[in-house]
Amino acid sequence: MELLTTDGRIIEFIWLVIMFVSVWYYLDRAAKDLPLPKIRVIPATLAIEEGIGRSLEMGKPVHFSMGSDGASLMGSGMSTTIASLGLLRYLTKNCAQMGVRQIVHLPSQGYAIPLVEGAVREGYLEAGKPEMFRRGDLHYYGWFTAAFAAGIYETFARDGVGLFVHAGNIITYSFPVLEAAKQHGAISIGGTPRWTATYIFAIACDHIFIGEELLAASAQISGNKMLTSGLASEEIWKFLAIGLLGLGLLVNAAGIDFGAIILG
Repeated sequence: MELLTTDGRIIEFIWLVIMFVSVWYYLDRAAKDLPLPKIRVIPATLAIEEGIGRSLEMGKPVHFSMGSDGASLMGSGMSTTIASLGLLRYLTKNCAQMGVRQIVHLPSQGYAIPLVEGAVREGYLEAGKPEMFRRGDLHYYGWFTAAFAAGIYETFARDGVGLFVHAGNIITYSFPVLEAAKQHGAISIGGTPRWTATYIFAIACDHIFIGEELLAASAQISGNKMLTSGLASEEIWKFLAIGLLGLGLLVNAAGIDFGAIILG
């Protein structure tokens, strides 16, 4: 027991138990259709309807992109892919209700094409307008990022753009794409959980999903309680981590080795 305590494994085990219990608790509430914590309104989500309305007034299409490599189905990127697809379905539904054409710029991963097409079809179906679906409005550019960006530029120039939603597992090539939308007079909405690329969206977008706001927005607009339960359990881990950090700072400031107390 002393060895386990010294190298910190007991603390790791306790943390694992807390994570398991919190996940189980909220999943159980979701399965029983019990109330879950409410997600605050994300400003960027509200801006989507504004952007669609502006596209309607301008007579220009809405464009959506989750990035050239934004459809990862492995590791931490999977949750962002699911969130992006949920956002796409919501965007498609609102475009259909207002009678606005939507163009989707597909990610490079070929296996994601059926997923994206399915989200678009579901959005049109929910709006009661399945006939609005056009496979020609799903644009695929291959595996090269340069081709992806050039394809978007060309589509902006040919068809115009009133609203550009660029959200997902996105990296640094996004700035010229977002700037091109701005040059064509579009409203830009975007974001990524990747903190290394968040600054690009802060500079180039009119409205931004900051970090996990993209995941929260997707859970909110989809009404999926399972997604909401995952966010709720994650918040518990965050508050515990922040609490331990704050307690450690106070204890260490008092001259007591907090690390020694935790690790035994």
